[in-house]
Amino acid sequence: MPYLVEFFFILVGFVLLVVGADKLVEAASNIAVRFGMPERVIGLTIVALGTSLPELVVSVTSGVAGHADMVFGNVVGSCLANILLILGISSLIAPIPLARSTRRFEIPASIASVAVLLVFANAGGSISLVEGVAMLVLFAAFMIRSAMVGMRAKRSVDMEDVEPLEPRVEVQPPAHEEKVSAAQKSNILFDVLVIAVSVVLLKFGADFVVDNAVVVASGLGVSERVVGITVVALGTCLPELVTGAVAALKGNTEIAVGNVIGSNVANVLLVVGAPALFSPVAYDAAYNFDFVLLLIFTAALLLCALRHPRNRMTRIDGIAFTLLYVAYIVVSMLR
Repeated sequence: MPYLVEFFFILVGFVLLVVGADKLVEAASNIAVRFGMPERVIGLTIVALGTSLPELVVSVTSGVAGHADMVFGNVVGSCLANILLILGISSLIAPIPLARSTRRFEIPASIASVAVLLVFANAGGSISLVEGVAMLVLFAAFMIRSAMVGMRAKRSVDMEDVEPLEPRVEVQPPAHEEKVSAAQKSNILFDVLVIAVSVVLLKFGADFVVDNAVVVASGLGVSERVVGITVVALGTCLPELVTGAVAALKGNTEIAVGNVIGSNVANVLLVVGAPALFSPVAYDAAYNFDFVLLLIFTAALLLCALRHPRNRMTRIDGIAFTLLYVAYIVVSMLR
C-alpha cells in the first residue's frame, strides 16, 4: 500500500498530540486548582487552551516551513469540526445548555475573532507581524476577561434562563471538593515536569503530522488545503472531541460548549497569530468561503437558543450539525 509508512507516522503524530495535550491540561489544571481557580474558569481557559495546543504547534511548524495552506486549512477545518461535529455529537449524547455568558460573550467573541481574521487576511493577502501581535493581544484580552468574569460569576445566575428538560435527567459531575483534594495531593514539581515533557510530545507529534501530510499530499496530487481541512484538522481536534464527548457522557455539558467556543477563539487568534511572529503567513482568498461558513454556523448556535427548550442545543440540532459537517467535507473535497 503506497504511503503506508507516512500514514503510520501521521497516526503516531496524532497520538503524541493527543497524549501531550491531555497530560499538559491535567497538570496545568492541578496547579490551577491548588491556587483556588474555579472549575468553570479552568474549562474556559486552561482546558480550551490546552486542547488547542495541537493546532497551535502544527500551525507554527507549518508556518515556519512555508506551508501557509496547512495553517489556514488546519484552523478553519478544526473550528468547523468543533462547532458542527463535536457539538453535534455532544448534543446527541445529552442536550447542551447555552448559558447566559456563552450567548452574550463567548459566542459573539468567537464571531468577532473570525471577522478580525478575515479583515486582516484580505487587507494585505497575508497575516503580518503587526497583525499577528494584534491577534495575540486580543486573545490575551479574551482569556483575561473570561477568567475575571468566571471568578466572580455565579452559576445559578448564569443558568437561570436555560429552560429545563422534561423529563429532566442529570448525572452529577464529580464534586469540586474531590478534585481539589486530588490536586492538592499532586506534586507541583512533578506537574511542571509533566508539562515540559508534554510540550516535547507536542513538538514531535506536530513534526510527524506536518512532514508526512505534505509528502502524502504531494504524492497523491491533493492540495495542502484539502489535507489541512480534513486529515490534519480532524486529527488535531481529537482533544476537543474527547473532552466534549466525555463531558456529555458525565452530564457536565457546560464544559463541552465552553471548551469548543474557547478553543475556536484560540484557534483563530492564537493559532494564526503565533506563526506570524516568525514570518508573514500568506493567505489564499479561497478560504473566505470556509471562514464565512464558520461565521454562519457559529451564529447558528444563537438560533438554537430561540426555540423550545430555550437556550439549549437539542438532539435534533446535533443531528443537523453533524450532517452539515459531513456535507461540508464532501463539498471541500470536490472543490
